[in-house]
Amino acid sequence: MEYPPSSTGRHGTFPERLYKLLLLAYPRNFREEYGSEMLRVYRDAYRDTSYWQGVPGVLRLWADFFYDFVKTVCIEHVKSWSGESRLALSGKEQLAMTLHYTLDIAQRTDIGRKRENNEDNLISIVPDDDQLLQARGALFVVSDGMGGHDLGEVASELTIKHVKESYYQNLQDDIPTALQKAIKQANTFILQDMEAKQSAGVSSKRMGATCVAAVLHEQTLYVANIGDSRVYVLHQGQLRQVTRDHSLVSQMVERGEITAAEARTHESRNVIYRSLGQPEVEVDLFVESVMPGDSIILCTDGLCGVLEDEDLRTIVEQYGPDESVQRLIARANEEGGPDNVTAIVVRVAAA
Repeated sequence: MEYPPSSTGRHGTFPERLYKLLLLAYPRNFREEYGSEMLRVYRDAYRDTSYWQGVPGVLRLWADFFYDFVKTVCIEHVKSWSGESRLALSGKEQLAMTLHYTLDIAQRTDIGRKRENNEDNLISIVPDDDQLLQARGALFVVSDGMGGHDLGEVASELTIKHVKESYYQNLQDDIPTALQKAIKQANTFILQDMEAKQSAGVSSKRMGATCVAAVLHEQTLYVANIGDSRVYVLHQGQLRQVTRDHSLVSQMVERGEITAAEARTHESRNVIYRSLGQPEVEVDLFVESVMPGDSIILCTDGLCGVLEDEDLRTIVEQYGPDESVQRLIARANEEGGPDNVTAIVVRVAAA
């Protein structure tokens, strides 16, 4: 996969020229210290956003930019007048979308109220190696196993293990390609394990798993998905589902045959048409811009299939990640806990 060039001609694109003009609004000492870095990061952000999200993504990028632009220009001029020449780091990160941010991460999985064992698995990886973190970002994965007792648990464990290993070992491909390949590699190991069990007479059943994996790299969130586990982004009080469910009820909702509320109690709500554990798998890819202050939520259908999006939004907006995951799982169990419940909540903050 190749990206299109980030500029055309010697002087770049119109958006880039406009960005350069807007930088002139900052105090001179600030431009000299941060201007080159801000322009470089802008080029990368604009290139990725325009390539993956098109005009709607670019419009969202500029809408977020202008809000922080006005605020930080005022801050920098006040600081310049008062003799403070350095930019407040949070303002710099919000405006320039640099590599530097902090992540508040919480994760939890629960057996629920109706299942005998927990077939969900999850992992959050923020590499200690700075070079690896800069090259590959932070990885979050949620998987819901299928196949009944033991088999589903094994399938989700294999998914988590091999997505993590394959993704961070692949330094040749770009991030979205590496993420998709990692999920397909996990599928290969699931098939091998299933075939080995069948050959040994241990089990004749098929096993599989859903997988949703998200990589946060700089200001961009890359999401790969197969099945009905989900990723949401909470931005300025607005919750948006990033992924698309590969489920029968999701298709019915899209066709207008049932409502989203009816889908939560429909008799076919657990039927999915795409998952790991099949000879050939197709993995969807999504790309989102993420800003400081945003929250990222990954969950299995034991949560999103029970709670309404408004409940999820209210909890994550009101509480920090650790209390959010506890409250989300508690709410799912209050609603009967019909399935295993798993959630990862990541809050992005300026360093």
